[in-house]
Amino acid sequence: MLLNAGMLGILEEFCLDYTKKIYGRQIANKLKMNQKTVSNIFNRLEKDGVLKYSTEGKNKYYFLNMLNPQIKDIIKMLEIARKNKFIEKHAQLKDLFYALERRATGILVIFGSYAKFTNKKESDLDVFVAGSMEEIEDLENLYKIKINAIKSSKEKINKNDIFVKEVIKNHIIIKGVEEFVEAIWQA
Repeated sequence: MLLNAGMLGILEEFCLDYTKKIYGRQIANKLKMNQKTVSNIFNRLEKDGVLKYSTEGKNKYYFLNMLNPQIKDIIKMLEIARKNKFIEKHAQLKDLFYALERRATGILVIFGSYAKFTNKKESDLDVFVAGSMEEIEDLENLYKIKINAIKSSKEKINKNDIFVKEVIKNHIIIKGVEEFVEAIWQA
């Protein structure tokens, strides 16, 4: 199945919560898309087995078809696309992200204001590491940015934990896409 830009934009919304239900008008407004276009995309994704829907009143709410054996791969692809878009948006910090990636083992996720695209010049960079990370003080000095690294282990990722919920809600996976998706899927 080939995904066009409109499909990718809509499906990216499900990366913020793999169990999320989305209403067509809500997504059309958020993505500034024509409602008929959104409806056609939802119908196509439902026909292709990527999405399912439930009807509540007069509204159709779409959600990921977790019974589709390809859905995890689709999510992983979407997460990689989100990472690429994020790095493109923050091109001035691209080398920092790659340096953090090299210094981390396991999963490395950006969250907080950078992941929400609401960061300001003085914002800290919040990173979640499920694994280990080498010293980063030299990177803070080099890039003149405070890096708040929160470390955990993959085994301790619990999607019901308040902090983990915040990371899941607004995240950019820099390293360990497959591991992150699996951890959230199983948590």
